[in-house]
Amino acid sequence: MIEDRPVIQLDNVYKTYGSGETAVHALRSVTMTVRQGEFVAIIGPSGSGKSTLMNILGCLDVPSIGRYRFAGEDVSRMTDASLARVRNERIGFVFQQFHLLKRMNAWRNVELPLLYRRVRGRKDKALRSLQMVGLADRVHHLPNELSGGQQQRVAIARALVTDPELLLADEPTGNLDTHSSAEILQILRTLHGSGRTIILITHDPDIAATAQRVISIRDGEVSEGVTLTVAHLSGQPVPTTARAQRRRTRRAAAPAAVDDPRAADPSTAPPTDAPAPGPRPRRPRSRTE
Repeated sequence: MIEDRPVIQLDNVYKTYGSGETAVHALRSVTMTVRQGEFVAIIGPSGSGKSTLMNILGCLDVPSIGRYRFAGEDVSRMTDASLARVRNERIGFVFQQFHLLKRMNAWRNVELPLLYRRVRGRKDKALRSLQMVGLADRVHHLPNELSGGQQQRVAIARALVTDPELLLADEPTGNLDTHSSAEILQILRTLHGSGRTIILITHDPDIAATAQRVISIRDGEVSEGVTLTVAHLSGQPVPTTARAQRRRTRRAAAPAAVDDPRAADPSTAPPTDAPAPGPRPRRPRSRTE
């Protein structure tokens, strides 16, 4: 059951890089709330500001103006140590790149976040996380012994091993084929069904349609309310609130200019039963002696 407790609260958030005429306004007056147990997708094209928004949501950056509350706590008042603790313990990150250590097997990669906390029973927790993503039979495999989809599942297990309050996935299917992408999206849906709070960041409407709620971002501004129906990877059409892209249609070619005035008048056209003209006679070749 979804509780009514906000996990994410952004209030009139701006993010600006630089100053003066060269200032870049990456985010403009962003206000949004994500409650516990929601599955929200943030969709936008390249350069829309979605990566900047992800950095702020993940406490990797701070707003220039505005307020960000994570689980009710004002992030702007947190110390660097507190922010690091939030990133390590309370937010699970999944990126487009898997970021697995090549010399460590699957469960060793999954236990890494627990090493910084000196948690006991790290292996048992890592094995449970791998079981959640369907990799109980691959716990001793190295990354180069796993497929791309399996490596991303290891990355998801690593994000879940600390039992975070928020799972933040940035283009998690960007390096995967269609089949592997469908598997990852199914895992996210299953995690959401178990009560996890998930934010999925993508540029693809089909991927965004997996979420129960979609927020569109463009030119640093977020919006909701425009309905778009797309078919996601399961083949089912899903109504979302992403902005529909306009389709370009080709214009019909203009008729060619008519040099002969008779061609524009049907009455002067030759009858359709007129015999076709015969082949042009060949011109005799001249021989030089």
